Amino acid sequence: MERLKFKYSLYVIALILFGFGAGFKPHSVIAQGMESTGTATCKPKTIMTHPVQELVMQKGKNANIVVSVKCKEDKPAAGVQVVADILKGKKFIELSPASAVTDENGKAIFTVTGNRKTEEELPEIKFAAGDLKVKMAVIVQTIGCVPESVYIEPKEKLVLEKGKAGTVTVRVKCEKGNPAVDTKVDAVVQEGISKIDLSSSAILTDASGCAVFTVTGKNLTEKTPARIKFAVGTFTSALDVKVVEKIGETATKKAEKETTENKPKTIMTHPDQELVMQKGKNANIVVSVKYKDDKPAAGVQVVADILKGKKFIELSPASAITDENGRAVFTVTGNRKTEEELPEIKFVAGDLKTKIAVRVQTTGCVPESVYIEPKEKLVLEKGKTGTVTVRVKCEKGNPAVDAKVDAVIQEGVNKIELSSSAILTDSSGCAVFTVTGKNLTEKTPARIKFTVGTFTSALEVKVTEKAVGEKGKEK
Repeated sequence: MERLKFKYSLYVIALILFGFGAGFKPHSVIAQGMESTGTATCKPKTIMTHPVQELVMQKGKNANIVVSVKCKEDKPAAGVQVVADILKGKKFIELSPASAVTDENGKAIFTVTGNRKTEEELPEIKFAAGDLKVKMAVIVQTIGCVPESVYIEPKEKLVLEKGKAGTVTVRVKCEKGNPAVDTKVDAVVQEGISKIDLSSSAILTDASGCAVFTVTGKNLTEKTPARIKFAVGTFTSALDVKVVEKIGETATKKAEKETTENKPKTIMTHPDQELVMQKGKNANIVVSVKYKDDKPAAGVQVVADILKGKKFIELSPASAITDENGRAVFTVTGNRKTEEELPEIKFVAGDLKTKIAVRVQTTGCVPESVYIEPKEKLVLEKGKTGTVTVRVKCEKGNPAVDAKVDAVIQEGVNKIELSSSAILTDSSGCAVFTVTGKNLTEKTPARIKFTVGTFTSALEVKVTEKAVGEKGKEK
């Protein structure tokens, strides 16, 4: 019996020394092997970031970049490793993690920390998934966008039929009326929790500064309406919700009348009929919706759909709400060079529809010349505005579409105000900036520097007390 136990002990020792080495691996080694191999669900075809081309953030804060990897037919590529690298500007920003694996939605999240305010040359981050690559610029500002106003639509009360749903749009604005993007809007049912349902307890605002909540009427509110409290930072606002058995005929007619009067009348895209873009790049389509008398239609949902050519392009988002200027922005990614039959995108806002064709080229347009109008000087009356058109052309005189034009006030920053620090050129190769005269320039004019790639040009701006004379001379 003792000899049997001894033989068994020798067998166990031999198994540990030789068997594990020959046929088994420790658990940690197995885990490492699985991690490095990756488990991609399909072959990735496209990669893009959100935000698309540029991230604007506050110094000392963190911001997220979502990298989306997709396969054919817009299917999410799960289990794909995305590697991140700061190509330039490491003293301004930090990035983590160095790599991440996409989730079931084909998305990987990276966090950027703004260490220092950026200068003219912006930091640049590259994301790579296999052979796919995409870049993004980062602007770090010393002062972030602090919400200054919150608007709720409808303003007074939301009336719902029992079992039906309606929407509440919370619009958040920062200083100077700019939309507060990616701002958290919290929502809670203060009264009547058994009467209504909320689609979400918190939503981040979109590019137009809006967060749209869906409210469903569960039970009749009878005498006391339900109440939803919305909170954005230190701002709080509430909306009463009434759930009725059936909306009365008078109320229905009134709603129909209001709908008819406020019904959007026109929809158009910019560029107008055709978007020309480069393979592997992103380009924006601005959809403009208007009421009667050319008034912008704000808060209107625009739905986008690729009618044909899905293998050539990608489109995001699937829908967007128009901002205060009646505009919604969509991003197109060029995956493959287009053939004779061009991809076509349809945009719908209610009964209104419009289409645009997309042409994807293998070679991008390199800017070769920059023209500024007016050429010599812009003269403004104090408190009034004027426009400066920057026209960019490529080889053979073709317009440079979606070329980024940067603008900065070199002199007289307290004398004038610029509508934007950067604009993409339109289908005619033009970027139009609005300049406002704040204070008199007196002897020394203000000066704006415009930059397009390696090209730089400047324009002087003079602010006077009175308007310019009929013949262009100062009175």
